Amino acid sequence: MPRVLVARPQAQSAELLRLLVAAGFDAGHLPLMEITSEPDALAALPGQAATADCLIFVSPSAIDQAWPALRTLDLAAKRLVCVGRASAAKLAALSGRTALHPAEGSDSEALLALPELADMRGQRVLIVRGVGGRPLLAQSLAARGAAVEFAEIYRRLDGAPDWAAFDRAPPDAVIVTSGEIVEQLFRLAGPSRIRTLQCLLYCVPHPRVADRLAAQGATRIMTTRAEDSALVAGLKKWFCRHP
Repeated sequence: MPRVLVARPQAQSAELLRLLVAAGFDAGHLPLMEITSEPDALAALPGQAATADCLIFVSPSAIDQAWPALRTLDLAAKRLVCVGRASAAKLAALSGRTALHPAEGSDSEALLALPELADMRGQRVLIVRGVGGRPLLAQSLAARGAAVEFAEIYRRLDGAPDWAAFDRAPPDAVIVTSGEIVEQLFRLAGPSRIRTLQCLLYCVPHPRVADRLAAQGATRIMTTRAEDSALVAGLKKWFCRHP
């Protein structure tokens, strides 16, 4: 039974872990990153959302943190937008409305390619995200005529993996879902584990994550779609071919 670790914030790991176990994997959580809310930003969020025409959620964490503050608002006149398919499904389940998202890809570039966002003149856009992040989305929408504002409602902190347990039984594969988590993994593991990390199999949902792993020296990387089911299916196919 292959051992698979999920390197994703705890709040987004439960369903993926369930699917892995159901598929026959020995699955566990690798807590490389914790998400903590920004109370002042969350308190300001409803007021920001009320004056926006378009709300863009850049990650599942943005939805998890924001929705308790937004669920009582009337968002019927707002355009709801997500960077990826998985986030759009999560937001649709919570809001009861369809969220605009790319049919292919799960990054700012794919979102910006949508025709619905080609002309943003006169639109007030609120980007809901964590502290920091890529500037491309905001810069591009502003260049298209939008008035862009941020709601940075959470912060990413270092997790505390059990490295002794990791050393005793290194996993057969690790699921890594963002470039930031790649950096966390290699930094928190320390120099003594670099060779082990470079030899592991990684399952990732985006070429940019694969590129970050390759830059760290990893050589076994498989890229799937971003949905949890696609990550699990990709691993099943791999281990069927490489028992």
